[in-house]
Amino acid sequence: MEANRIRAAIREFLDLVGNGIRSVSENEARLPHLLDRLALAQNSAQSELDESVHPEPPHRDKEALRDLVTRRFPNYGYYNTAETITEAIGESGCTIGDGIDDLVDIYTELLDVEWRWVHTSESDALWHFRFGFRCHWGTHLRSLQLYLHALRADAESPSRL
Repeated sequence: MEANRIRAAIREFLDLVGNGIRSVSENEARLPHLLDRLALAQNSAQSELDESVHPEPPHRDKEALRDLVTRRFPNYGYYNTAETITEAIGESGCTIGDGIDDLVDIYTELLDVEWRWVHTSESDALWHFRFGFRCHWGTHLRSLQLYLHALRADAESPSRL
């Protein structure tokens, strides 16, 4: 995937979260596709670390972003997740995930990537996009994908129809 398509995937996600479509149900219907596009895009985000000295992205008000995400996706909430994935197989405890927090973290990091694209370099933006996925927001994305999948499966369960 070329850099322009990666950036388009980022921008489309940022637009959905920042501006929404027309309704909560339309936002919720569009989100899984955009998360898939971001996950796919990170596989193609090839760039060496740009060791130039660049300014840092601006500070983001996490509470304001949480309020924005909550308005856009008010039906999302807490969910169960495994305490450990690769250790204590069959014995792992359960922790609590938060769909809103997942979206806030993904959104914040991708705002920073887009900022880098404009204010530093494409290479810097691509490196941070891929590095952030592998070290932080990718876990939020994958956890959120599983949560949304479970919500859909629950809604479509024959016992609920």
